[in-house]
Amino acid sequence: MHLMLPPAVRTVLFDFDRTLGQAKSHFGMYVRAAAEHGVEVSEAALAEAELDDAWAPWMTPEGPAHPEASKSEAAFAEVRRTIAADRLRGAGVDCDQSTLDRITERIAALEGEPDNYMLYDDSVPALEALARRGVQSLIVSNHVWRLPEIIRGLGVSARFEGVITSARAGVRKPNPAIFEAALRLADTPVDATIYVGDSYKHDVEGARGVGMASILIDREARYATAEVDVPVIKTLTELVS
Repeated sequence: MHLMLPPAVRTVLFDFDRTLGQAKSHFGMYVRAAAEHGVEVSEAALAEAELDDAWAPWMTPEGPAHPEASKSEAAFAEVRRTIAADRLRGAGVDCDQSTLDRITERIAALEGEPDNYMLYDDSVPALEALARRGVQSLIVSNHVWRLPEIIRGLGVSARFEGVITSARAGVRKPNPAIFEAALRLADTPVDATIYVGDSYKHDVEGARGVGMASILIDREARYATAEVDVPVIKTLTELVS
């Protein structure tokens, strides 16, 4: 076997959602939290809700930034609760504010529980193969505050040299600041580091903004190969085959 990666690469930065793993059912957390408080809402209604960009209030020319909300877990939970409330209202939920507050508090808690997430079958074998070749792996993801705890709960924290979540970093991809933080943590130069993620806008263009190469993982065939100007893989095993 040989690495698909360029020989100079010593560090791979990974996205989490739809790259290494995913929530078992993100909208399912909403349905569960609402049901626990006597409110009905369906995953279909949540998926169909017409919403503005959830991160628009925190948008800057370089990408979303929320440094004040990232000063503590409690402060960031308020951001998650605001987003959850908007989504529930968009899905037709009509309840009193006190009930809505309790539902969104529960959603924020569920989003941080490892049992609500799963890894893809190819993730651990790919990470092991990279490690055998002396390539270190880190996670850099637009995610919730407890992503490091989620990774630990999934049993793979030892596979990574570090986990950076936007919730704690104060910025979201494609903001260059989160990639710069990852480079400092990895302690490898940009030309020896590559990013692997599922979003062209957030991952490919974000990495490119700091001069970093990238690979697009497209598990769900969302992109036509001719439409993107980076290598495309369907599974992480292609990194090491």
